[in-house]
Amino acid sequence: MKNELLRHTLATIQYRFDKSVQGSKEEFGDFSLGKGSRSVKEIINHMYHVLNFTRTFLEEGFERQVPKPLDLKKEIQRFNKELKEIDALFSVIELNMEFSKKLLQGPLSDILTHIGQIAMLRRLVDEPIPRENFSAASIKTGLD
Repeated sequence: MKNELLRHTLATIQYRFDKSVQGSKEEFGDFSLGKGSRSVKEIINHMYHVLNFTRTFLEEGFERQVPKPLDLKKEIQRFNKELKEIDALFSVIELNMEFSKKLLQGPLSDILTHIGQIAMLRRLVDEPIPRENFSAASIKTGLD
């Protein structure tokens, strides 16, 4: 399978992201810790931007457009759609190991960090995500 580790990482991102937003209320999207920190929907918008920029760079070269903000539900849908699009791209192009490492240490790790922030914010609004052994989770490469 082409880019197997990157595609598994995307599937892991999808799984953890879904866990972090599943069952959240629309008003959770506006929750922020203040002092200039991003709200939940701003975090997801940023995650989408990072992933979209990465895919656009791989397909077309450098282009940077800041995405317009959406409500929480639409931000979640747009991010999930972008995950599927970059997974489809990874399934047809072959990336060398050095470039793959850069994607893992840069944009993909950044997104995982932000998913952790969302999970923490869920706890702060008294809606913690259920505990789970993520190492034993059934994560399947090839998003659908």
